Amino acid sequence: MERKALKSEKIDLTILNNHLDSLDLTNIDNLNFWLYCKIGMNTALRSSDILEMKVSNIDFKNRVIRIKEKKTKKENIIPFNRPQILERINQEQKFILWNPKYKTNVSLMTINRRLKTIFGSVYHISSHSIRKSVANEVYLNSGKDIYSVMKFLNHSSILVTQKYLGIDQEQREQMFNQLNY
Repeated sequence: MERKALKSEKIDLTILNNHLDSLDLTNIDNLNFWLYCKIGMNTALRSSDILEMKVSNIDFKNRVIRIKEKKTKKENIIPFNRPQILERINQEQKFILWNPKYKTNVSLMTINRRLKTIFGSVYHISSHSIRKSVANEVYLNSGKDIYSVMKFLNHSSILVTQKYLGIDQEQREQMFNQLNY
C-alpha cells in the first residue's frame, strides 16, 4: 500500500520565539537551533537553504543575504537588518550552523528533533513548519494579498502559493459555511 506523505503543519511562532528566548546561547547546540529558527522566522527560507547557508552568503555591511536557492536555483537577495542575529554568527566559520564535534554543518534531523520537543509528536511538525507559518503570517498581515506572499516566498506562480497556503481549502470551507438553507 502506498503511503501518503504528511504535510507539515503550521506552528505558533510566538510559542517558538518564547522558547528561543529561554535558551542558553553559550551552548553550541542551543545557539545552532536558535540561529536556524531565527533565520527561518525572518526570511522564510527553506530548510535546505538555511542548513547549507555559508557565512559568505551574508553581506554584514549592507545587511543582506544573497543565496541561490537549492530547490529552484533562483537567486534571492533578502534584506536582513537583524543585528541581534548577525552578531551571533561566527564569521570565522564556513557554515552559519556548524557542529564542531562532528566538523560538519547541522543536520535536518537535529532541527526536527528539537522542534518535536517543543511542540510534541502529536502533530506533524518539522523544520518546514517554520516557513509555512511565516508565509501564513505574511498572508494574514498583508490583508490576504496572495501576490505579496508569492513574491515573499520567491514562488513562480500564484497557484503554487495558493496550494502552499491551503487557501483553496480555506475558501471552500468559507463557502460551505455561508450556506444557510
